[in-house]
Amino acid sequence: DGTARRSLRALSAPMWGGAPPDASGEGASFRFNFGGGADAEPAPVPSAVPADAATAAPSEALIPGVEMLASEVPDPAPGWVPETVLVGDVPFVKGASSGARYADVTEAVPDADEARRSDLVKGKYEGGAKLWECAVDLTRFLLENDSSAARDADAGFFLRLKDARVLELGCGHGLPGLACAMRGAREVVFADYNPDVLQTLTVPNARANGFSTDASDANRVATTKFRFLGGDWGSLSRSASLLEPGAFDVVLAAETVYEPSSFEKHVEILKRAVRRKTTLLESGVAFVAAKSYYFGVGGGARAFRAR
Repeated sequence: DGTARRSLRALSAPMWGGAPPDASGEGASFRFNFGGGADAEPAPVPSAVPADAATAAPSEALIPGVEMLASEVPDPAPGWVPETVLVGDVPFVKGASSGARYADVTEAVPDADEARRSDLVKGKYEGGAKLWECAVDLTRFLLENDSSAARDADAGFFLRLKDARVLELGCGHGLPGLACAMRGAREVVFADYNPDVLQTLTVPNARANGFSTDASDANRVATTKFRFLGGDWGSLSRSASLLEPGAFDVVLAAETVYEPSSFEKHVEILKRAVRRKTTLLESGVAFVAAKSYYFGVGGGARAFRAR
């Protein structure tokens, strides 16, 4: 498809190996079991992520963690235009979007024309307005592997979405999280670096697929609780009020490991979010869908696994 190969099958085993970690995460054994082509040599083809993305902004310029209230998003959302995407035989309604077309993005780099062509301006806009290939792959994987029966011995993990608490990192359009809601998840928390992506796409997408996004919405299905978090992962990881430690049965991320400089924060927020194993409950599970290699950027499944 013109992009680097993607690593998806059996994306992750239970996250904790050995003794369960303490609350701080220190001394934890953290591992991923990537399948597919993650161990193969990177394909020498261009990535969908531009090689000339702007240099990362200073930490003080990063967007701080914040909870975005769906009740404050107009219904219908201004400028939101629906389109339908089929994942397998399941239709999803999403907002039509051509990627980074935000007015403030053009101010993030000196060349405004270059910014308008880009899907990423580091530290300003992280690509949430585009529906990325691995998000579709991850959505399909969840729909095909959800089970309320016995553990799948061949896959090496057990995925039960019904009644699960789910966190989707780098959600953008939010299709993986919406797939979990369709399969009966108790709670889905959508997190995207850009709060305006949540306002203009994620919330309207959830509504368009028939879900109530806040208590005041009595005309849609209210079986799943939704929350929406914006801002930098480091900021979210430090806030117990925004991100409850060890609360999630399933953590999802698609196309989030393209930049090696973000790996430390990525691992930190995964460790913080996933449920630890107890005497009564199995540990939670994380699924990270990524291309094996992002040409010109340096990240990808191989590099993240090595981390």
